Amino acid sequence: MDNAMMNDIERISGVLRFANYFRTWPQEDILELAGLCQWVRFDTDTMMISADDPASALYLIVNGHVELSFKDRDGKDGVIDLLGNGQLVGECALVPDGCYAVSVRTLEATTAISIDGAAFSDFLAAHFDRALTMMSAMTERLCQLLRQAEELKCRSAAQRLGIYFLADAVPIDGAHETPLTIEKSALARKLGMTSETISRALKKLSEIGVSQHANGHIIRIADAQTLSEWCGLSGNDAKEGSQNALKAAI
Repeated sequence: MDNAMMNDIERISGVLRFANYFRTWPQEDILELAGLCQWVRFDTDTMMISADDPASALYLIVNGHVELSFKDRDGKDGVIDLLGNGQLVGECALVPDGCYAVSVRTLEATTAISIDGAAFSDFLAAHFDRALTMMSAMTERLCQLLRQAEELKCRSAAQRLGIYFLADAVPIDGAHETPLTIEKSALARKLGMTSETISRALKKLSEIGVSQHANGHIIRIADAQTLSEWCGLSGNDAKEGSQNALKAAI
């Protein structure tokens, strides 16, 4: 193996070890997995994965945002989710002769790590403990999608938006602030809204101390506890604040 390839494997392994899917893996397994990977880069509004195409690779998003979607019987696009750094897409590539179930399109220039699906499947077959961690991570992701579907039915648009803001809020000067790293139109699709609905939701949230700054790129929450209660979160959800409990609800 030449030095350039070794350096690339080391760089890839450095990224993999911080991803939730592989964080508990021993270093030798991380390095072996890195040998099955390569860097890939996509321009804005590029189709990374097309539904029903043969599934050949998984992608770990390193930098950027992507949109998962499907087409209904009338040929209209339906958004399933938006994913960003550290998220994995294309898991169908682990199924022999499988096809992608959804389409994945970049919302901005995106860097990812491509993992050969067939080789990764063979790797997991030979490393039972690693296969269990992947099963656990994918099961958690499925449960999150089911919770999101439940939230669409049980909470108002403004409540869902409020929960999204709380999920990444950090304390600053006696309040909390959340950076908006994606366009509001993309955020609306993620939360199952239209752009008009998200505007109305923002107006409603302004009555509860939520304000926009820096041309809408920073959301300021005057009282996170009040917003949590208004959004119908339990006490434990509110206490866990910006971490998994709130992210599970969106």
